[in-house]
Amino acid sequence: MSRRRAIVIHPSDEMYGADRVLLEVLRTVPEDLDLEVWLPTDIEYPERELSRSLSECGITVRRLPLPIMRRAYLRPTRLVGLAVRAITTGVRLIAARPTLVYVNTAAAALTAPPARLSGARVVLHLHEHIDGRSRSVLPFLRYAHHIIAVSSAVARALPSHLRGRTTVVHNGFDTKPPTDLPPFNEGIRVVIASRWNAWKGHRVFLEAWGRMSRSDMTLEILGDAPPIGEAVDVRALVQNSTRGSQISIVGRTADVRSHLDAAHVVVVPSVLPDPLPTIAIEALGAGRALLVSDAGGLREIVGDSPLLVQPGVVEDWSAALDALDEDAIRTAATAARERFERLFARDTFDRRIRAELWDLVAGS
Repeated sequence: MSRRRAIVIHPSDEMYGADRVLLEVLRTVPEDLDLEVWLPTDIEYPERELSRSLSECGITVRRLPLPIMRRAYLRPTRLVGLAVRAITTGVRLIAARPTLVYVNTAAAALTAPPARLSGARVVLHLHEHIDGRSRSVLPFLRYAHHIIAVSSAVARALPSHLRGRTTVVHNGFDTKPPTDLPPFNEGIRVVIASRWNAWKGHRVFLEAWGRMSRSDMTLEILGDAPPIGEAVDVRALVQNSTRGSQISIVGRTADVRSHLDAAHVVVVPSVLPDPLPTIAIEALGAGRALLVSDAGGLREIVGDSPLLVQPGVVEDWSAALDALDEDAIRTAATAARERFERLFARDTFDRRIRAELWDLVAGS
């Protein structure tokens, strides 16, 4: 009997949220399934962090001209090129004859129709909140036999005809136990860690930071600008901030955990619904208080927390910063790890993802 074969299609070669989740998913691949990961060639990722990690795990990686639906390509002058890449991807999929095609993120949804034509079972892992700006992907989502949504907020945003084939699986990770909170005698340490995309809320948060009345807080900013798409010039915002002396820019780092351990509070100030940000789950695992926008899947991460802030409202964010005190931080930090273990631990994720992905093609 020939071995079953799975092809994974993913739109980037970095080590941010969806990239890290992909590594967690591929940890659970059955031993009797041959696996290839296809990554795009339209953007050059100098570090190639994901493909390097995949290769270290013994997973075959192919770089191909995939039809990734980036906003910059959804213009009349770019659509022909996107269509050509979709056709060539379809030819490759039909030739490969996979049992399963796992499409990771809505950005790769244009590969779902040709994957369906190849005769494979098509599963799409949806990490995005589909709104008016991203509705161009909806016609392609219906070609997936099954959709995995990272949060209930993501699933609720889908049309009813797609929700019926959608299951929510919260992302899960393995993290070391929390360390003690740093002493408070030198002030409160705050961390923000994400891509510097415009919708991630850096502009609103840094304006609020400049307006707060207290001077006993310091801020570390992790991350960097995205390789494509609308970004915020974080360095310029910090340079122009009235409280720039209380801010340090770390930039891109592979050692996020050490910065979480050194912090009291992790902030996620997204101005649009945030599907299920990895950094917020990591902060829970590290036993740190979360001050986050009440948007998207963030409420699913923190629960009924008093540290939820109206997204995009500078005055609310500055008020929330001024209201932070040691008691509130300790209370949130104490509850954080318990919530992580209950909802976002790796073993829970492994069990759910096997049932919703690999078990669908068991014995086929």
